[in-house]
Amino acid sequence: MNKREEEKVMSRTDLQKLREALEFTRVYQENSDDICLREARCLDYQLKHILAPLDEEDGIAGRYDHGFLGFSSQAGGYSALGAGYTYYFKDFEFTAAMQNCAGELTAAENYALQTAQMFWREENTARKLDLAFAHRYGYVPAKGYPAPGVANCDCRVAGTNLDFHKLMALGFDGLDREIDQKAAENGPSAFYEALKLWIESLRGACEQYRRQALERAAHSGASPVRKRFLALAEALEHIQHQPPQSFLEGVQLMWIYSVSCDLMNYGRMDDYLGALYAADLDAGRLTEEEGVQIILYLYKHFREINKIHDCRVIIGGMGRQHPAEADRLAIAIMEATRRFREAVPQLTLRYYTGMSEDVFQKAMEVNAEGVTFPILYSDDTNVPAVERVYGVSREEAEQYVPFGCGEYVLAGYSVGTPNNGVNALKALDLALHNGTDSYHQVLCGPATGELAQFDTFEKLYGAVLAQLQPVMEQFAVHKYLNYQVAGENAPYLHLSLLLNDCVERGLPVFQGGVRYLNASSETFGVISCADSLTAIRKLVYEEKRLTLEELVQVLDQDFEGREDVRKLCLDAPKYGNDNDEADSMAQRLFNDMADITSQAGQEAGLYRYNIVSVNNSMSAEWGNFCSASACGRKKGAPMANANGPSLGADKCGVTALLDSMSKFDNTKHVGVINNVRFTKELFTQAGDQVAAVLKAFLQNGGVQANLCVVGREDLENAMVHPENYQNLMVRIGGFSARFVTLNPVVQREILERTTYDA
Repeated sequence: MNKREEEKVMSRTDLQKLREALEFTRVYQENSDDICLREARCLDYQLKHILAPLDEEDGIAGRYDHGFLGFSSQAGGYSALGAGYTYYFKDFEFTAAMQNCAGELTAAENYALQTAQMFWREENTARKLDLAFAHRYGYVPAKGYPAPGVANCDCRVAGTNLDFHKLMALGFDGLDREIDQKAAENGPSAFYEALKLWIESLRGACEQYRRQALERAAHSGASPVRKRFLALAEALEHIQHQPPQSFLEGVQLMWIYSVSCDLMNYGRMDDYLGALYAADLDAGRLTEEEGVQIILYLYKHFREINKIHDCRVIIGGMGRQHPAEADRLAIAIMEATRRFREAVPQLTLRYYTGMSEDVFQKAMEVNAEGVTFPILYSDDTNVPAVERVYGVSREEAEQYVPFGCGEYVLAGYSVGTPNNGVNALKALDLALHNGTDSYHQVLCGPATGELAQFDTFEKLYGAVLAQLQPVMEQFAVHKYLNYQVAGENAPYLHLSLLLNDCVERGLPVFQGGVRYLNASSETFGVISCADSLTAIRKLVYEEKRLTLEELVQVLDQDFEGREDVRKLCLDAPKYGNDNDEADSMAQRLFNDMADITSQAGQEAGLYRYNIVSVNNSMSAEWGNFCSASACGRKKGAPMANANGPSLGADKCGVTALLDSMSKFDNTKHVGVINNVRFTKELFTQAGDQVAAVLKAFLQNGGVQANLCVVGREDLENAMVHPENYQNLMVRIGGFSARFVTLNPVVQREILERTTYDA
């Protein structure tokens, strides 16, 4: 790329993006005879235009600036209304750009753009999925959380973690040779040809950045900047054909692959890069400080994308190929995170009994500084649970990785996109109003009975499940169609190349190539619903303090003038206190939702479809559209966060809270989130005791723990004087964020969580 071309990419205007859209459309239409070659050629054109130039601070190459249409699993992480799914089209932005550029477009261009717009409104893959679902069920599912009803869904292919070990071992030339070998065994195909074209496009991206790095070096004089860009250029040249031989080359190879295809999760980074890192250190080619700096160069790109709901980096855990070397890199990665202090990456440590104490201690030290990372996951709990819930071998289960908000996928073996949310608390509301959403005053659920018909608690409980089951079954089908429609339109070359079995079988990922076609369903409000059911059973059916009709009338009035009833509700047993009465209700509801979901997935054609109890801020935001509930929660107040307690309900200490969290059947889910907040004083004064409690939790049925080390006073002050708290990080649920950037509804929910102090 010459300087003029580089400046063109750097300053791409709406006009240029519109013209690129016309060219992308031409490439798409001219290659429509074969979806494999069409994708390869569209990707090649796209990659030459979306990759933005190096800047002066770069030490790793690769950033993008997407256009108004293109191909992606989820373009830049953007999936609003399905705009980032397979062949995507950002209609609103496209229309605005045409209006802004009206005076610069020729009449012919304007006509061509209008024609392209009409074409992509029908041809974008999200539209095709909507039509496939509507053909079966007669409606298009709600895309937004404020919509009435118990559930919503979207479309994308998210969270897939690839086999980066294979990429590091073979490099681009080795992958080419593997494709040639399998083509000789299975017979040549457009799929194999397209995979080779994709690899060539990646080489082109490396060459594009190599030239830029050399030009940067030439204009930097004799300086450390010049040395940095020369090293980068050398790395980019080497990885075009050879497997990486240094830590810098390994990081660059991983990143150029990821940024070229919008991968948002980066797997077991300590393991697939650990051997390169350790070899460089041992040979004196790299110091520990230089290694941390390379990691920070990578983190800089994570921040530019700023996909806080994804961007998982995994360290630790069973089943690593290079555990000793990986541990050395894991400590460097945690040190980079300590210095970086951002919401990304979502650094995740897989704990197991017998792991390096130095690694665990470093994790405690970093969390103690209020970084909110690394998140802790228990392999003692999760590996055997994943083995059972997914029905896979121990070796495969050891490759589980959480992504996004905490859903599991098997790195290199499975897909597991979570495209829907189910609100259990809303299902209770519908059951109490015979299918009507009382907040929105809209009939949107099945008629499951008038209140007078619920003469036993079991009948009411059955009505709640009856509100959930139809939509769970339909959304299982939506998940299957999400993959089917994607596969009918594209081979997803970037996934197929580095997912086990696709190249071996000669089949694209969604046409029989992937080993395990899984999906997950995000659940919200489970604890709020369970606590409400516990209160109803106690107050209405057991103690008979109220009739069900009287209680529902009080709820519909948001407890107005009936604080006595609200106190009864608040005083009822609550999950989070190691109370068997409350905890068993949460377990029962959790298990029943899990079983309905799993059965629905099997009937829809998925290998596995399981629930996750996570939170992407929706416990607060979706709670804003829920009526008052029998747990004592008022209208519009946040629901309990993921598998955490109702706000303020955990009153028996952190050990009791963790005991409640560890009671769930972990073979029923593929991810839960447990948030625990400590003061910095507690970590300072009793750090060893905190570590011991956490280890006991992780070794005895605990799945994971999000640690947030911040005091309530800091949160209160940040709401009043945000300018003084720009670096205050908090854990939302499945992700972290700067507290001052959050919706006030979410801020208030975080503030009201229990803080454990000395």
